[in-house]
Amino acid sequence: MSQSLILFHALGDCTYVASVPFDGENGPAEVTCGLVVGSDGALLIDAGSTPEQGRLLRLAAAQLTRVPLTSVILTHWHYDHSFGLIGTGAATSIAHETVRQRLTGPEAAAETVRLGLEPDSLGLPTRDVAVVAAVDLGGVRVEAVHLGRGHTDGDLVVVVSGSDVVFAGDLVESAGPPQYGPDSFPHEWPATLDGLIGLTTERTVVQPGHGNPLDREAVFDQRGRVAAVSGEISRLAGLGVGLTDAESRGDWALPFAAVRAGYDAGCAQFRGAGPSRALPLV
Repeated sequence: MSQSLILFHALGDCTYVASVPFDGENGPAEVTCGLVVGSDGALLIDAGSTPEQGRLLRLAAAQLTRVPLTSVILTHWHYDHSFGLIGTGAATSIAHETVRQRLTGPEAAAETVRLGLEPDSLGLPTRDVAVVAAVDLGGVRVEAVHLGRGHTDGDLVVVVSGSDVVFAGDLVESAGPPQYGPDSFPHEWPATLDGLIGLTTERTVVQPGHGNPLDREAVFDQRGRVAAVSGEISRLAGLGVGLTDAESRGDWALPFAAVRAGYDAGCAQFRGAGPSRALPLV
């Protein structure tokens, strides 16, 4: 399928964003990718949904700057952020240490089939991150930080030194509410957002993986709603309420449509965190 030209526009000092339209069925309307430019190289944040989108992102970067695209950071494994990796042509690609296994697992394989891609068309990260990794682009330092689990088990936040810009992936969203899936961690997500908030000031621009930039106050608001969702899942799980009845019996701080796919995972995580009791007790 042919793709529209992708264009980056300025977000802050040495940072740029581009909206990448999705070209398959049942996907998000777009994903927002970032670009950081130094004197020696450029770094792409997320790679789009297909190898073709990754290639177009590389061309868009080349239109903006003459320095080569040397690195890519994947904020998490989901197809709309990672499946374009091989098309970027970057020598270094950075992701959380869980991402490689995710991209070679059955969920990713099913997504490639759905999107009409070849199973071996996905690129894999060349550098795994447990907590933090840094890239020097020449006068610009970029850090990829794992603050904890939330939207997935491998969310990375990207901090650009001296720019007051933070790329947050899908830990926060502005094109819609935060989205939960079977690979989400609803009860850990609020603490991960606490870490994100700790990286910000009143001047910080937080760029989500979908939609327009957010300010610190908006991230605070989403943190409160995510915490409320965690509490409601815990309450309903304690009552034994299944997915079928969860929407009607819950008081949801986010649209339940955004929570639905992660409800069962949240219930299982709640039960797994509880005290283990076995008979006899005495």
